[in-house]
Amino acid sequence: MRSHAWLLALMMPLAFARAAEPGQTQWKLASFTWVKRVPAEPGAPANAHPAALEAQALATALARVTATVDSHELPLFAKDELLALSRALAEALALAQPGEDLILLSTWKRGNGFMDPSVGLTARLFVRDGALNLLIHDARLDFMDRYMADRTLPAFAYGSRQAASGASLQAPGATRLRGDWLALPISAAPQAAAPAPAPQATLPAGVQPVPEAPAGPRDAAFYEVQRERLKALKHLRDENLITEAEYQDRRAAIVKTL
Repeated sequence: MRSHAWLLALMMPLAFARAAEPGQTQWKLASFTWVKRVPAEPGAPANAHPAALEAQALATALARVTATVDSHELPLFAKDELLALSRALAEALALAQPGEDLILLSTWKRGNGFMDPSVGLTARLFVRDGALNLLIHDARLDFMDRYMADRTLPAFAYGSRQAASGASLQAPGATRLRGDWLALPISAAPQAAAPAPAPQATLPAGVQPVPEAPAGPRDAAFYEVQRERLKALKHLRDENLITEAEYQDRRAAIVKTL
């Protein structure tokens, strides 16, 4: 009778509580599910990292990948599995350097039966030539029963450019570089638009705006100008010609130049 190891799959969170840190190298989603930044294999060409890819685009691309397992073509990833993995991969790719790959271990209950155990998936990923390269070593690694019995873990292997594994992958629109290696076309995340300039406060008719400080060395004359600007601004506020919020915004801008 199989153990209840599949229950560990339920521990995988579907979202992160906090954003990635600049120096982060590991995203641990559950006891045996993680994404890591690691040095690329020796002799590998530089990757197109950092890569700005949307989590949803990654999930969509990976959801199309199938693997041949026991003569059956099955989805490589479970749909719910990709909810957490895609965000971790997006964050890791955004921080990865040209000389780094990502390695992935994802342990999930992939069968259709309620009592089916969790099995592992090991992969290496990197971006190059406008595609997400996916190299699979194990599509269905059955290790949880032994781990639950004697706490022994296998030496996980994550796929290699130099040596093919026995995995067989397919995906519509992908380039099949090798049986275990797909190049998945994927679009970069749109760049954030530059923020619009803050609207200028509208002053009452007849009231002139406080002039900006002239550029130049910050000598005594410079500071005298700033003092006069602050006095004029305070006068406008005291006469209720500008609001308190407008006063504070303009005052902060002046003080920032000091």
